[in-house]
Formats: sequence, C-alpha cells, structure tokens
Amino acid sequence: MSSDRPIIELSDIEKRFGSLTVLHDINFDIGRGEFFSLLGASGCGKTTLLRILAGIEQPSEGKLLIDGQPMAGVPANRRPTNMVFQSYAIFPHLNVEENIGYGLRNCPIPKEEARARVAEAIALVKLDGLATRNAHQLSGGQRQRVALARALVCRPKVLLLDEPLSALDKKLREEMQLELRALQRTVGITFVFVTHDQEEALTLSDRIAIMAGGRVLQIDSPRGLYERPANRRVAEFVGTMNLLPGKVKNLGGGRARLDAGALGAFEAPAVSGVADGSAGFLALRPEKLVLAAAGGKAKPGALTGRVAEAAYLGDRIHYQVSVDALGTPLAVSVNNVDGSTDFALGAPVTVGWAEAGGVILGD
Repeated sequence: MSSDRPIIELSDIEKRFGSLTVLHDINFDIGRGEFFSLLGASGCGKTTLLRILAGIEQPSEGKLLIDGQPMAGVPANRRPTNMVFQSYAIFPHLNVEENIGYGLRNCPIPKEEARARVAEAIALVKLDGLATRNAHQLSGGQRQRVALARALVCRPKVLLLDEPLSALDKKLREEMQLELRALQRTVGITFVFVTHDQEEALTLSDRIAIMAGGRVLQIDSPRGLYERPANRRVAEFVGTMNLLPGKVKNLGGGRARLDAGALGAFEAPAVSGVADGSAGFLALRPEKLVLAAAGGKAKPGALTGRVAEAAYLGDRIHYQVSVDALGTPLAVSVNNVDGSTDFALGAPVTVGWAEAGGVILGD
C-alpha cells in the first residue's frame, strides 16, 4: 500500500440507533504515523466513532477504509487495529507478562517469537522487572502501561485509545501524557485518541477533530484550533475565550471590523466564511489581554472596568474584569513576574490587546 495514502479514510459515515442519529456526515482522513484526537463533550459521538473504527459497531451508512481496505462487515479481530479501553480491562488472574501476551495466543507465530515480543513490549512501556507481578499489585499508571503493551504486542497498524488516562490523578496523568506521546513516536504507528480533556488533546495531538452533536466542527492542529477557531462553538470549547458580540463588516483580505455598540468598533483578522452584515464576535484569549491601572497610558481601544475576581496560581494570576456594556466579565491571565500585575478587588483597570491578539468569528 502506498505510504502516501491515509491509513484511515472515512466517507459519509452516519450511525443510527433506532430513530436516533448519533453520527452525521463524517468525512475525513487520518495520516500514517499521526497522533489524531477526537475531542468533545460527553455524548458528542466520539466514542461511537472510535468503536466503528474498531469494528465493535458498524456504520449505518458510509464507507470506512483502513490501509486502503474496505472494512464493511470486517469483525474487530480481523482488523489491523487494537484498542485500549478506559477501564484498561486487565485480567486479574494473570500477571503482567501473561496479560501482555494474551493477544498473541491466537497468532500463528512461534512461541519464541511471542516471548520476544512480550519482552520487547515490557521494555517499551518501562515495566522492566515487573513481568511476574500480579495485576492486583500494580498501580494505576502500571495498569495503563500493561494495557498499552498488550495492545501494541500484536503490532497493529492503528492503535485506538478510549480516554485511557481518565482514571489517573492529575500529576500521574500529566506524566503519562508525555510518555504516551514519546511511545507513539517510538513505535511510529497511528494513534487515534478519544478525550473530553482539551489540555490533554492539545498536549498530545498532531491534529484534533472537535465534535459536537455527532458532527465534526473543525479539524486542525492544536495551534490552529486555539488561535483560529472556525466558529463560536469551537472557540468556547477549546480553552477559555472572551467573546465581544457585535455586527460584522467583512473588509476582505482575511480581515473584518466588528461594531460592538457601546464597547466600540474593532478591526482584526477574520476566519473564513464570516458574512458581511452578520452577527459575530471578537474572540480574545485571556493571555492575549494586557491589564493596566486606570489613569495610566492605555492601548488604543482599551476597555475600562473593575477587578471582580482574582485567582493566584503561582506563576500566573487569573482576573475577572467587569466592563460596562458587557454582560459577562472579561477573563484576563497575566504573568506573575514582580508583583506589578497585582490588582486588588474593585480596582479600576483598563484591558487592552494587540491587534493580532484577537480574531473575528461568525455566530
């Protein structure tokens, strides 16, 4: 099979359970060796789509190709994929080595090769010295590694991961994110990862598909999704976003002006498809905003307000700033460098930003 062809091709995929349609018009490809994430809230259809890739579910309509081969009617055990479940599904009566080697029992390979593969997988996931340890003696992180090794030992072309880090505590989860990304680069195969955690998807992925209501809203790199969301729905889901509402004047050349009424008029880059005269928003990330004491030299177009809330997070301080004529406070995140960014509750401030700090979106 040509290495230029995507490893996964999804065309017009729909999935219905009775009268309920849970996936609508899914069309995208996933490249070879790509770490691709499906990101969305619970019930958005991401796990159903993963189960279709695995062969656990069949699409109601559409075509799925894996490595150029149609998957219609092909059962899970006949696909070049393997899956790591959220629960890990470690067999309690087997030790680490036996758990990892379980999937090789029905493979037509010599016992010596099977043992060599298991040893290689144990080393790959950093479980050296634990081969004979029983399942009940493993920590959460070690169980996750066993599940990964068991999936990889059969050498699939695609590894499917259904929120495999969700049961771990925050510190271990962050450590395992880095290990998982390093593992994917080492083995070089395609990972398709399901998560509802935005930070996790941004950390791990080459590309991310944002899903909602059974549809794909946008597919892009982590930077692309964060810096230039396609619409309000994506902007609100990925990270924190301030949205100033108004009426759009499309200026052409990738720029637009937003008339935000009493807040003023703002010119900024615009996403494609923003219609002239339509309702829209100026989208501003909290870290792109500059907070200053009122009465000082403010940036042109800066908004005035008062500090409503402040949260000290060590390296940063997150503020909520109430602005007249804006229904919700602005979220502002500033570096805690020398105390010069420390504002008391109720303090009058100005909020400004560079022109390139915002983007104009459609409704």
